[in-house]
Amino acid sequence: MAASSPSTARMSEEGLLITLSAVRMMVKNSIIVRALRDNVNFAEADYEAIARAELLKLSKRSEHDAERVEKQRKRLTKFKGTYSYDDDTRQDVKLLAKRRKVYEQLSLSLAEVAESDTHVNEIVSGAQSDAASEIVGALSARLVEQEQLANDPDYRNKRVERMKDLIAIDLALLQDAQAPEY
Repeated sequence: MAASSPSTARMSEEGLLITLSAVRMMVKNSIIVRALRDNVNFAEADYEAIARAELLKLSKRSEHDAERVEKQRKRLTKFKGTYSYDDDTRQDVKLLAKRRKVYEQLSLSLAEVAESDTHVNEIVSGAQSDAASEIVGALSARLVEQEQLANDPDYRNKRVERMKDLIAIDLALLQDAQAPEY
């Protein structure tokens, strides 16, 4: 007995949830990178614009995917009436039609989310919370590691070497980074 396939609506809803999760993760990564690498303070409007742009880009991609799948479906239907048009081909045509509908609905849903201030704000707020948790987790792990190093018997012996490396390498790199390019 074959299991029934999920409905088009269910498939597009699941695709939307997965895509929203990916957008939230992308915004989270942007927050972390811009804060740590670029030393940019959090500005909610900036990340809302980033989230909207990503949602609209993914909406367009789903729209293009729907068009591509429709072209594939039409190519297969040209075989109708030939020996090549068998049960498998008929099933493929049905699946491609369903896939096109899923992509179309996903595209519409993503565009709706992009237009909704409430939804975009939820994505950014969740991403900000995720970014803060990730940074706190990384700092906590680093502090635990440093505490373990401080308790290492060789810590004091190797400290002089580490200080020399700090002066010779790290401070030199920092000084070079601060020097004007001209």
